[in-house]
Amino acid sequence: MLKRSYQDGLEHSRLTLDEEGKKGGGLTWMLIFTCFLCVFGSSIVHGYSSGVLNAPEFTIQAFYNDTYIYRFKEPIQKSLLNFLWAFTVSFYLAGGMVGIFSAGYFADKFGRRGALQFSHIFAVLAAIFFGIARPTGYFELLILGRIIIGFSTGMGSGIVPMYLTESSPKHIRGSLGVLHQLGLTIGILISQILGLEELLGGDDLWPVLLICSAVPGFIVSFFLPLIPESPRYLLIKRKDEERAKKALKSFRGEDHDVKDDIQEMREEQRQLEDEPPWTMKQLLKAKKLRFPLLLLCGLQAGQQLSGINVVFYYSTGIFTQAGIPDGYVRYATLGTGAINVAMTIVAVFLMEKAGRRPLLLYGMIGMGISAAIITIGLNVQDVAPGIAYLSFVCTLTFVVSFAIGLGPIPLFLGGELFKQGPRPPAMSFSGMLNWLANFVVGLTFPFILVGLKGYTFIPFMVVVVIGAVITFKYVKETKNKTYEEIAQMYYGRDDNDSDANVTLESIKLKEDNQA
Repeated sequence: MLKRSYQDGLEHSRLTLDEEGKKGGGLTWMLIFTCFLCVFGSSIVHGYSSGVLNAPEFTIQAFYNDTYIYRFKEPIQKSLLNFLWAFTVSFYLAGGMVGIFSAGYFADKFGRRGALQFSHIFAVLAAIFFGIARPTGYFELLILGRIIIGFSTGMGSGIVPMYLTESSPKHIRGSLGVLHQLGLTIGILISQILGLEELLGGDDLWPVLLICSAVPGFIVSFFLPLIPESPRYLLIKRKDEERAKKALKSFRGEDHDVKDDIQEMREEQRQLEDEPPWTMKQLLKAKKLRFPLLLLCGLQAGQQLSGINVVFYYSTGIFTQAGIPDGYVRYATLGTGAINVAMTIVAVFLMEKAGRRPLLLYGMIGMGISAAIITIGLNVQDVAPGIAYLSFVCTLTFVVSFAIGLGPIPLFLGGELFKQGPRPPAMSFSGMLNWLANFVVGLTFPFILVGLKGYTFIPFMVVVVIGAVITFKYVKETKNKTYEEIAQMYYGRDDNDSDANVTLESIKLKEDNQA
């Protein structure tokens, strides 16, 4: 028996990715279509809304000033204008925190597909406020629209990775999980391009620039009913095995045998029957989930605390120092955004080849080294002008390192670390910390810049170094593993812990005793 198991293990280890594809199903047209709708309708909108205010900042501030003059017959004070602009930017993040915190609730209440449909309603509502803000002379409507679009994209950022990881075969689950981050980077790049003054960033068309954020979600809403609901949600949460089988057939292919998938879900469903419904409170109380939850929260917060937005902020000055003419600097910045997109595409293919852990580890090491060299460059460029070229290169390597590791992986890793019950609250809670960290960086960065000057990158370098150490010591590889196998790696088998998930072995033992 032991010899047979050992031989089976050796045989399994020799399976190639193609053979795993035959066993687990590959990319079908329905799965591709589902990924496209999720990314186009939610992920791209998230990135677009994050970057859309950068180019027309002074144009929109002029609208604020004109409105203030019309109301009070005097120009707005600079301090008040800065305060209002800070509200406009930061309230988007506040809306996002509320949106992703509630994503788990709506994902369980309406289903993954239904929750996405629900989130698009708010994107359209936000666009209405964007459209009427200038004609009515109420800049408050623009701020309100930013809160609402933040809520919409926050929900999407919690639901899309969950939906894609639950619907994907295990051998391409990581690659498809990267698609959310890919859509986010594409959205940022599109907002940068459309925000050029020659396109929609001028005095007359900036409202159209903001309204565009609702277009993808509006279009996708008509097509979402054509795709299946998450099979795991249907069977484990709704206990509808027939619809789950039908959804699996759609995602895996009609000729694919889904018996193993269904059996795995049945076992997980039986485990959940012995547990109370998972809420945020129960998640935080569950002792066995604290380690993976802390790990996920650290990676989610670390993504924003890594300084990626600071690199984009500094890119203009670094490119200028490297000798790029002023008229071309903004296009060089666009090129940096394009590199971010290109390397995220590379990460889609690397994810199932290299694995999550190596990409996270080497990505953060690359970011740390790049940040160190950029710091040196910022402080010695006056006495050694040639180092500006090295800073230019390190800006690109920082972006590349982020794009293959810390950029995409934390966003979908929660979908792998947690089973069906705790997955929605875990992804909502960790995602909220991601948005909160983004808010904190945006709020504190001006003070860090003033206080540290050329050493601004030091705190962010410390973050990625700590992240690399934590990844090396504690992150386990989840590539090509089932949810049960991942659970055993992180939760163990301590049956005395009442908070633990009941393992398959204990369930079978219970059945044998009853028999």
